Amino acid sequence: MKSGSSPSKILVTEKWLKKNQNLSKQLDQFLLTIVSEDVLASAISTVKPDGIAALVEISSIPNYQFNSKDDFVLVLDRIQDPGNMGNLFRTALAAGVDAIFLVGGANPLSQKVLRASCGAVFHLPFQRFEGNEEEIINDLLKSLTELSKVGFKIFSTTSHNKSLKKPLKPYWEIDWTKSTILILGNEGRGIHKKIKEAFNETITIPHSELVESLNVACVAVPLLLERKRVAYTSNTIDKK
Repeated sequence: MKSGSSPSKILVTEKWLKKNQNLSKQLDQFLLTIVSEDVLASAISTVKPDGIAALVEISSIPNYQFNSKDDFVLVLDRIQDPGNMGNLFRTALAAGVDAIFLVGGANPLSQKVLRASCGAVFHLPFQRFEGNEEEIINDLLKSLTELSKVGFKIFSTTSHNKSLKKPLKPYWEIDWTKSTILILGNEGRGIHKKIKEAFNETITIPHSELVESLNVACVAVPLLLERKRVAYTSNTIDKK
């Protein structure tokens, strides 16, 4: 597992401690602060808190810095829904993604994203491009071009039913063993035109024509985990 942020303080209720004695023993006792249920409820936005909450300093959240060992980067282009954003972080962490580039979109540090990610935001380095749309896209394209020069293959994604001039490949037909950058687009508009025009290879998930498109968080699961499947299959064959 990737190293992640450590809490600076843990707020916990007496009721939670009594109910979770074995789990509480695994926590750093110096970080624990016992509070009433009312105090905990006022400190967080959850409607019905579980009885425990961790406080994490923003400065401790991992920032993206290129590492020569990195070989899997996810680009999220203007993902607006916090639930989708959180789920994408969680799936990316499970799939072994090294870093995430955020092209605007939902704030990854908002409480809704943090909850949906189940803590994955604290373990996965990310870079959020800021500014107006033109500045954001240009900065992203510059970063992607630099990564392509050191061997990364860049793949855009699109709905199976959209007619494009570019040939579409099913996601299982590409070589996932190479250093890979996968781009997922906005829920309604897809990937920005400038991004699609900059890179030649587009992959898709074939599906029934009765469905126009799939939710971006659902699309991410087979695409991101395909790399794990390929690696696992290769290792299994080598051992035989």
